[in-house]
Amino acid sequence: MSTATARIPKAERTRRQILAAAERHFAEAGFESARLDDIADDIGMVGSAILYHFADKRELYRAVRDDLASDLLGEVEHAVAADTPPSRRLVALVRASARAIAGRPALASIALREAMSSDPGVAQRTNPLLSRVVALFEEGVRTGDIQPVRNEPYHFFSAVAGTILFYVAALPQFIANLPEDHLSAERMELLESDAVAIAERLLGTGGPRPV
Repeated sequence: MSTATARIPKAERTRRQILAAAERHFAEAGFESARLDDIADDIGMVGSAILYHFADKRELYRAVRDDLASDLLGEVEHAVAADTPPSRRLVALVRASARAIAGRPALASIALREAMSSDPGVAQRTNPLLSRVVALFEEGVRTGDIQPVRNEPYHFFSAVAGTILFYVAALPQFIANLPEDHLSAERMELLESDAVAIAERLLGTGGPRPV
C-alpha cells in the first residue's frame, strides 16, 4: 500500500472500493439486475457489509451516478472556462467529454440507461452540461464565430453525444465478435478525433476531412 493510500481512512478506502465495483456492475447489468452480493464479492466482502456504507442499493447507485457525472462536468467546466472563441470552447468541450468517457467507459453505459429510464430527474441532471452547450452555440452564431450546418444547438449536442455514447456503450450489442477491443487507447483516440471532426463540420469551422 502506498503512503498516500495509507493516509486515507479505512472506511473511505472501503467506500471507494465499493463505488468502483458498483460502477462496473451497474454499467454492465443496470440498476435492477445488479446485485449487492456480486458487487461485494468483487472486493472480498459480504453483501450486507455494503449497507454499512450505503443505506441501500438505490443510494449506492446514486453515489456512482453522481460521481461519474461530477467527473464529466469537471472536465467540461475546465474546457469551457478558457478565454477563447465559442467555436474553440465547443470543440474543447467535445474533446474533454470524449476523454472523460474514455477514462471511465461506465459513464456512457449508465448515461444511456438513464436516458431510457422514466426518472424525471434525468433532465435536471443533464441541464448543466446542455446549458453550457446552448450558451456557447448561441454566442458563436451571434458573433459570427460559427456558421453551423443547422442553427440548432440541440441537434449539435445530440449528434456529437450520440457518436461518443453509442460507440462506447452500444457498439458491442450491434456487432457481435468485434475483431478488436473497441475501448483500447488507440480506438478511443480515434473516437475522440472523429467526434471533434464531426463537431467542427456541424459548427461550420472544419475543412474537408483528409482521405
